[in-house]
Amino acid sequence: MTSKDALYFAETMTEVQRKIILHCSKSATLGYSRLAEATGTTYLETQQVGQFLQAANLATIGLLKPGYNGSGIFLNERGELVKLAAAKLENQ
Repeated sequence: MTSKDALYFAETMTEVQRKIILHCSKSATLGYSRLAEATGTTYLETQQVGQFLQAANLATIGLLKPGYNGSGIFLNERGELVKLAAAKLENQ
């Protein structure tokens, strides 16, 4: 994915999708409940964004910690590029 592709992807995302992706990374993320709280969304909206990001091959949904009951959104390389583009859009 090029930076131009990532920017286009970020521009076509909803505001909620952009808010949530900004709180995720490759190695660490908040659980769905805390993501919802941090972004002013519902648990269901957060879960749907996670499913969208996974379907778009930008992230995977995984357990926060081994043995911990909670899921989070972990970005891959493509997701990190879109996150950077989304951050630029938010700062405009």
